[in-house]
Amino acid sequence: MKPLMTHIRVILTVCSLWILGLGNGLSAGDAEFEKLYNYYFPKHGAYINTIYRQSFDKALFGSSPTASWKKRDRELYYAFRGDPAAFRAFVRSHEGEDTDWDYQTVLLLLKLGDNRFSQLLAREDRPTRESVGVAIDTQIDWTKHHFPKTRALYSYRYKPQRGAGRN
Repeated sequence: MKPLMTHIRVILTVCSLWILGLGNGLSAGDAEFEKLYNYYFPKHGAYINTIYRQSFDKALFGSSPTASWKKRDRELYYAFRGDPAAFRAFVRSHEGEDTDWDYQTVLLLLKLGDNRFSQLLAREDRPTRESVGVAIDTQIDWTKHHFPKTRALYSYRYKPQRGAGRN
């Protein structure tokens, strides 16, 4: 009887550790997003990405969008929460040079992560993927952060000018 009880304790311990590990894994995504969000959109800074941070904090972490919101802002709100239809509508809303769209696209990459973002982006046509590539490739610090699945979906590569630094 004693070996059976020991065996049951071991199984329960392993199961408990697995469940705790799974829970930590789920929150690690939020922790990773927070780390990346703070890096690319600092709360306090002298650059435009801090202004975007303030806008994102107000819009995305507040109440649900109302009918008065612009269509693309509503799409961003729901894409940020992983809605595939909203993601598709958002990435297809790009029109020429659009700094807001560029920063918002980076935000989606940070929130959704490489796996989910690349899954959704892979469904898009080549011009859309290239537009997304231009938006994110110019903003991501590739020496520190890697999004290999997403980056494999487009051919554009940012080449900084000599003497030019990133914000």
